[in-house]
Amino acid sequence: MSGVLEPARQRAAFAAGRYVRVVNWHNTPATDRSTLRAELAWYAARFDPVLPEHLDRFVETGDWGLERPGFVPCFYDAYRNHVTVAVPALEELGLTGWFLPPTGALDVPHEQQRDYAAAHAIDLLPDEPDGPWLMTWDDLARIAERHVVAAHTAHHTGADEILTAEDVEREVHEPVRLITELTGTVPPAFAFLHGTVPVPGTVAGDAVLASGVRYAVTNTAYVRIAD
Repeated sequence: MSGVLEPARQRAAFAAGRYVRVVNWHNTPATDRSTLRAELAWYAARFDPVLPEHLDRFVETGDWGLERPGFVPCFYDAYRNHVTVAVPALEELGLTGWFLPPTGALDVPHEQQRDYAAAHAIDLLPDEPDGPWLMTWDDLARIAERHVVAAHTAHHTGADEILTAEDVEREVHEPVRLITELTGTVPPAFAFLHGTVPVPGTVAGDAVLASGVRYAVTNTAYVRIAD
């Protein structure tokens, strides 16, 4: 997480169960409801749900504070079926989900959602029923009551596409600000499309590092980026 652990400390941490299993889901259609619940139940039987404060405590003090390895179920891209399928499964099993919506998707009218999704690498299944396919701000507010909301740009954007001050405002600062206004707290984590690490010295990387967000979500890790 924060920095590189020495091999001996890393082996000891793993042996003691001080590690986090992060599992990513995207589209969760109703046709896969039973499969999703079974997957979540498997993790719930073996792992403890991880909240931002657990990560903070471990990074800052070395105290794991959980009885078992940690589990972070992440749900990306603001699918409406996160509300109707994923959230009920999580809450039935007593799990806390981490939701990472591209905030621009929350404002797209129903009739424009298929075109928006196709233009922004948000995959819809051909046989999915008529929409809405994307959640709204009211949906996200409902999720935020019991789950973690993190940032995933405005329009599902990769770090290499964020090059100007206008890009930074639209894809980094505004999503962080809108989620802060919704939840009352700065989002604990930020993810670019493709799981790119925020690289210091790049326009996109510097923007995230200065945003107040504490963790970057990459394809392989949760990385502490703020003191």
